[in-house]
Amino acid sequence: MEEPVPLISRLIHKFYEPVILLVSLIGSTAGAGAPRPPEPVPIDVHDDKQVFQAFLNKLGHVCDSMKGGNTVTSFVALRHEHNQGGVNYWFAANRRSTDELEATATYVEGLLQKVNQVTEGREHENDVRIDLLCDILRFNRSRVSVYLRTLRSQIEECLTRMDVSDENIENCREILHCLVRLDQSQAGAIIKERAANDRMLGIPSVECWSGLLHTTKRILAYAQSAQFLLFARRRWPELFDKPAVSFVPSSAPTQISIRNKSLTAESIVGRMTRKDKRIRVFRSFVQALQAFDLDDRIESEYRKSSFAPIVHSEILMLNWLETNGGLELCRFFNDWAYIGSSKPTCRLCDYYFQEHMSAVERRPSHGNLYPSWRFPDVLPSQGNSAVVARETMYNRVLQRVRKDAFDMAQKRAPPSCKEYDSNTFSATITLERYWTVAGSTAESDEVADVLGPTSL
Repeated sequence: MEEPVPLISRLIHKFYEPVILLVSLIGSTAGAGAPRPPEPVPIDVHDDKQVFQAFLNKLGHVCDSMKGGNTVTSFVALRHEHNQGGVNYWFAANRRSTDELEATATYVEGLLQKVNQVTEGREHENDVRIDLLCDILRFNRSRVSVYLRTLRSQIEECLTRMDVSDENIENCREILHCLVRLDQSQAGAIIKERAANDRMLGIPSVECWSGLLHTTKRILAYAQSAQFLLFARRRWPELFDKPAVSFVPSSAPTQISIRNKSLTAESIVGRMTRKDKRIRVFRSFVQALQAFDLDDRIESEYRKSSFAPIVHSEILMLNWLETNGGLELCRFFNDWAYIGSSKPTCRLCDYYFQEHMSAVERRPSHGNLYPSWRFPDVLPSQGNSAVVARETMYNRVLQRVRKDAFDMAQKRAPPSCKEYDSNTFSATITLERYWTVAGSTAESDEVADVLGPTSL
């Protein structure tokens, strides 16, 4: 097995210094949290391409079984090489072992085959839907258990904050027994209204109503994903007819050595540009931000045990496609070159796709920045041209990160030292009469049986 061509140390530090600076700047002032994700955009069910993209996203969603990012999963659907009309699914995950990837492939094959067994009649489809949801909840038990524990604490917090005007909110207690129906209930509407009011008032994201709405929607998403698989089969039965499911191995995490000169904002800024005036201006910005312990934040980010960059699943998938058959549209199901994912694309993945300039599409970005991100490996057999291409991509993405860091430093710096010269979101699927998220009481009982004695 080939060992990857190593990156030179200079290029590594050149890239991660502004990344770490930017992460530290984002949280450098009191109350300056990450921006809220944009409101979910409904899917146009009459647009085949949108429905197909949502289908791949849902496949990723039902495979992302652990909180923390390691199991973020991306999918593509390719025309089967040896079966006319068949589909070959390929997926990648941020950080799974080979055994875990094999188990995930078996699980996905089982889901697709179960969907393919649906016969005519809504009653049989409902039975399959319940079975699908049970399988999905079993596979995702770890994440669902966390959501349920979080949900209970958020409900208790919201109930303790009620006043006279909140008397109608007592219906919130239904959430513990009837989550699937909550989204369309009066209680659900009140929770959404409360969460919207929190946002308008600028109340921090820890406010109980926003958190309650967020967690509720996360749990409801599993029922929605199960139904969406069935909906996709009505549109494209061939997606479920003897599908093949394969995976791309996850990358190995890398360790970044720490240099003392990389631990101060003033030093980093001095290596981000050759323009003396720009250096002076932005050094004044980061010096002012030392009041918020900027250098301590930088050192803390570098020394985090979790700082071990990996190739994110979307980039793994794009790189595999490019180096294993190419990116021609004819390879993809219905010529739709799309990489679906369980989560919106992060900022660095989005920049990579933009600079890659291929026809392959991905989920819109939520703009979050994760420093434990790296470029895909280059193997000796790929030749020097691949090494040069990787360095070119490094420099292109680096320019975007540097600009973001400069912009954020200017934004965070106090007015006295500057001149004023300048979602887990997922699509909300609106299917109207086609199907709804709400299920039957029997389905709710089935869910409870699957979760078993999970402690709330």
